[in-house]
Amino acid sequence: MRPGQIEPNEFERAILGSLSRQAPHEAPNLGRLHVLSREYTGVGSYTVFVIGESASEKRQRPVVLKGVIHMPTVPTGLGAMLYYKGDQPKCLEVYTYGNERWDGVYDGFSIEEES
Repeated sequence: MRPGQIEPNEFERAILGSLSRQAPHEAPNLGRLHVLSREYTGVGSYTVFVIGESASEKRQRPVVLKGVIHMPTVPTGLGAMLYYKGDQPKCLEVYTYGNERWDGVYDGFSIEEES
């Protein structure tokens, strides 16, 4: 991933695609996201998206990934959830299960969606 990348990367797009299949009513908003910032915590990450001025203050429940993100360096896998401000995606959180560390490298990942 190049520094300063303002669009979701391959890993984030794959997660967002899985989430949009789970919640198709949210899919239209996911195609035009711009990244404001990324933070890696050692056990996950936060990708914050630019929110338009028209975002309402009404809170929407986060969409939680139904499935597991498999990563060669994280044996128990990762989960993800997408937070909203009104009807606009605000933040994608990725987190490890268990006590394993993850440095943000996503080479060799796959997503196993629940059916």
